[in-house]
Amino acid sequence: MKRRKEGYFDFEHHPNAYLERKRNVEQGLHARTKIIEALAMSMPTEAATAAVSNSDEMRENRTELTIKAISESAAMSYSSSFHHLRLLEEEKIVKREGPRPYKWVVTGKGQRSLDELDLELGVTKMEEELLMIPGPVPVLPRIREAMTKPMIFHRGDEFGAMYEEIVETLKDIYQTRNDLFVLSGSGTCAMEAAIGNLVSNETKMVCIANGKFGERFGEIAVRYKADAVTLVNVNFEWGHSIELEAVKEALENSSSSDPKIVTMVHNETSTGILNPAKEVGKLARKHDAVFVLDCITSIGGDKVPVDELGADIAIVGSQKCLGAPPGLSALSVSEHAWDLIRENERRPYYMDLIAFKKSLEKKQTPYTPALPLFFALHEALAVIREEGIENRIERHRGMAKTVRDAVTGLGLRLFPKLNEVSDYSNTVTAIEIPVANGITDEQLRGGMRKRGVIVAGGQGKLKGEIFRIATMGNITEREVRRTLDALEVVLEENNLTLSD
Repeated sequence: MKRRKEGYFDFEHHPNAYLERKRNVEQGLHARTKIIEALAMSMPTEAATAAVSNSDEMRENRTELTIKAISESAAMSYSSSFHHLRLLEEEKIVKREGPRPYKWVVTGKGQRSLDELDLELGVTKMEEELLMIPGPVPVLPRIREAMTKPMIFHRGDEFGAMYEEIVETLKDIYQTRNDLFVLSGSGTCAMEAAIGNLVSNETKMVCIANGKFGERFGEIAVRYKADAVTLVNVNFEWGHSIELEAVKEALENSSSSDPKIVTMVHNETSTGILNPAKEVGKLARKHDAVFVLDCITSIGGDKVPVDELGADIAIVGSQKCLGAPPGLSALSVSEHAWDLIRENERRPYYMDLIAFKKSLEKKQTPYTPALPLFFALHEALAVIREEGIENRIERHRGMAKTVRDAVTGLGLRLFPKLNEVSDYSNTVTAIEIPVANGITDEQLRGGMRKRGVIVAGGQGKLKGEIFRIATMGNITEREVRRTLDALEVVLEENNLTLSD
């Protein structure tokens, strides 16, 4: 088994982590207490149980009892508490002795007192199951708490001010001057809104796809208005790069009328590949087509200058890189797209974008919004402003590179097949499961889940062939470390030795 070399985790702590930890201090949630609780859950020894007791006698001896609990632990590299002990090891509170299975012992620093631990050591959700999937992502406590606010009048000034701030912040993140709306529905709702508003009689649509979500645009168009759309599918093998010549040929060499719509996914979540939005945007403009770009898992986690890319409609989901709960989506609409939308007399009712445009002038939505989710999105965007979008993008890129370096260092293979215009996703990493080496999807992902880490499997035809680690939203390097620790332990438990 190749060992992961040091130095992968050298990027800055998440800028919002300090604020989050400060709030925990104010609430009396000291990291030492959280660590003790985690140890007690993972090491049900007498000393560990006593360490979390609330009795006066036990409080006086808590440090001694905690050290004893750690000392009683053996072979922890194969237990769910391995991550917790690694955190203590980083702070030189404990150390490993001997070959595997390790004996964990307390250092001199640990003997002096665990009170030396401060909140820099803490992981506020250490005891929870860790979601490392491409949505929904873990939600910060302050964002969850925002959903508990009292309901407000959705036609009043308070909602109007909040909605205006949401829209303006999203436009800054999008880097767009186009209209932008928030829908009470997931990313697929926004995809359907785009297609339903654009497709009318004798519409030609070129659907570019190299994964599950790219194909979804075409599925929506056929089901939505099969009698009205001429669909040209430009399909590539899932995980393979888009070939621009094939796209160009589809746009130029069709016997039907010039294409009116071109669709593509920017960050193909099902395969972990980043597609060439700028290049395809240029081809769409050359043919005067409306370019619809699914940015559901890239906006907020990677650089997506919507106007510069030539995206006439760009879509994002709340539960991905924005770090909010699922249930909302947003899309921007250019003037070029409005020209086509206005021609359509068969627009959907609930998702009529012209109705959204009229309501936006009054700082409202046309129909009742999902208020708790709007509260949460508003708070999630405040978190993004505090961090700074450039810092956030660099954090996402750094974490994705960490995962890529670590898994290849362990001998695993990345799934995407790149060319000169594609790249690896900076928000979700797709990795081949080494089935030929004797490990199954259930053994790999099931083993990680037993250690409290949930990663995504393959979708559709890729089920059982790949697994996916998402690093999006408010995930930090500590959660990445915990995930990679779990992966390494599972591989070793299955006696898997891989080479480059």
